[in-house]
Amino acid sequence: MKADLKHTPLGYFIFFYREMGNKLIFNIFLATTLGLLDGVGLALFIPLLQFVNDAPGIATGESMGGLRFIFDGFSRIGIPINLFSVLIFMVFIFSIKGLLNYWLSMEQVDLRQKYMVKLRLGQIKQLQQLSYQGFLTLDAGKIQNAITAEVGKNLQAMIQFLATTKAAIVLVAYIMLAFLANWQFALFIMVGCILSNLIYRRIIESVKISSIEISKRGNLFNGFMIQCLHHFKYLRATGYFKQYAVKLQSVINEVENLNRKIGRNQAITASTREPIIIFIVAVVILVQITYLGASLGSILLSLLLFYRALNGLVVVQNTWQGFMQNVGGLQAVYDLSDSLQQFKEQEITTLMPKFHSQITLNDLYFAYGKKFALKGINLSIQKNETIALVGESGSGKSTLVNIMCALIAPTKGQLLVDGYSPDAYNINSYRAQIGYVTQEPIIFNDSVFNNVTFWAPVTAENIFRFWEVIEKVAMRDTVDNMTQKENTLLGDNGMLISGGQKQRISIARELYKDVELLIMDEATSALDSETENYVQENINQLRGAYTIIIIAHRLSTIKNADRIYLLEKGEIKGEGKFEELIEQSKRFGRMVSLQNIQ
Repeated sequence: MKADLKHTPLGYFIFFYREMGNKLIFNIFLATTLGLLDGVGLALFIPLLQFVNDAPGIATGESMGGLRFIFDGFSRIGIPINLFSVLIFMVFIFSIKGLLNYWLSMEQVDLRQKYMVKLRLGQIKQLQQLSYQGFLTLDAGKIQNAITAEVGKNLQAMIQFLATTKAAIVLVAYIMLAFLANWQFALFIMVGCILSNLIYRRIIESVKISSIEISKRGNLFNGFMIQCLHHFKYLRATGYFKQYAVKLQSVINEVENLNRKIGRNQAITASTREPIIIFIVAVVILVQITYLGASLGSILLSLLLFYRALNGLVVVQNTWQGFMQNVGGLQAVYDLSDSLQQFKEQEITTLMPKFHSQITLNDLYFAYGKKFALKGINLSIQKNETIALVGESGSGKSTLVNIMCALIAPTKGQLLVDGYSPDAYNINSYRAQIGYVTQEPIIFNDSVFNNVTFWAPVTAENIFRFWEVIEKVAMRDTVDNMTQKENTLLGDNGMLISGGQKQRISIARELYKDVELLIMDEATSALDSETENYVQENINQLRGAYTIIIIAHRLSTIKNADRIYLLEKGEIKGEGKFEELIEQSKRFGRMVSLQNIQ
């Protein structure tokens, strides 16, 4: 796990250096060179003014104070100091500055793009490595907010940080040159700038706190919105939507108040900075001329440099405040990355062998906290056998299947596949052998072909295999009669096809995957009786060709299972074929009787 993100300028620098590496250092070098060139170019305006006025001391560079080394350099290489040579040198300096500015701008564009790509790919990779148990632990609103809204703020934070870095370096360069020109004047201005900066410190801190709070409210709002969309039908049907909307509105109002607070702080700083700066400059000039007897020429050069420096200070303060406005996004993305890293699945390169004999559960227990959902489970499943898990809600059926899929690890006991523990191998190579069909069919807003093949390339081999599995689920005629056949779009969550068709497409996807183990988790419970029978016929046709685990409340769907396990409060209370279990278990017999199964 990474160290904490330090909310200091150095802490932010370390964070961005970790993300950008030496590219950031190179940017700083370019910005430093740019600032020095700009300062030297500005210094040359003083001798130009003297040339125009035929002022004395041009050749010696007296009015340039410590910057007379520029003219000393002219003398060493034999260049005469005149209007023409100074103008040529100025054009050269500002041309080089323009090229460097372009180079720096393009470097920063490149940095921004690489940073965003790295950030996005990193989030995708971390989500891919997130354990199922970790997913259940984390807040879905926090994940969605950090991956969507906060990533944009993260980019803005980076842009503002680079702008602040550039402006700060240019500011330092100007200050250094101003000290060379007239150190007393520069020192007075520096003291004034430090005092003015102290005035804005509390405002900047307030902006940072508000930004972090806005990101937290964003997590909350996204969590509410996910639930709103998921439960839209219920909220609309029951008239609860208005009450639920109050929760959303309260979060929106909180965010609005925080943004208003940030806006007010920005207005204060924007309107007071320039008057304060001009006041400082005016006071220092009066002190210098009246009490220290400084020459107007040296003050003029320092003033020119410092006016640019003070503008640079305004840029630094503005960009830093902009950075603080977006630092909440930086923190939100960082916190999500830290959480995902915490729940990262173990990575092992060795691939799991293909399942060829049996799956065994040995003395298996699982607890949610202190409450056991499974207790002492012992069972074995032979290859190409069809077994069923039945029992009341909360009996442990889904937990047992989650363990078989290696989504969660048992608290005690073992899951063995042909004598091997999946935990000792690359866990995804084991899951790749599993097909999973749920009560709510998983349909993507894409074509039939892409839903079944999971976006496999359109090759002759893949098209043949697609139609092969479509035949297995008895959908050949249905797909043939669609407007664009296999390229027909199914709509959001398959809204353009029936429930039975959605379920059969879900089954076809798992068969296309060429699985060894097929899990049917209440696969027909959401269907009407006629459609259920149709899908059940498809499932029966797969018996003997696949190892099938069926979780069912409707007992009619498991009459033909090779073995049925009755679970009660996390324990196996009976097993056998359908008729055998009726004889063995009064509870199972009562369940069959209540469902009027013949």
